[in-house]
Amino acid sequence: MKSKKLILAIAIFGGMLFTAEATNIIDLDGQATSEIEKKPRKLIKNG
Repeated sequence: MKSKKLILAIAIFGGMLFTAEATNIIDLDGQATSEIEKKPRKLIKNG
């Protein structure tokens, strides 16, 4: 039981470290925009 708890604690701690490191590596400043580019739609008439 003690080893299972230790392994679980190490896994959770490693997951938190990985998540923190991944957010530091990914820098979205200036790369991501919340605007949607709208293009004019071409309407095709049936017939």
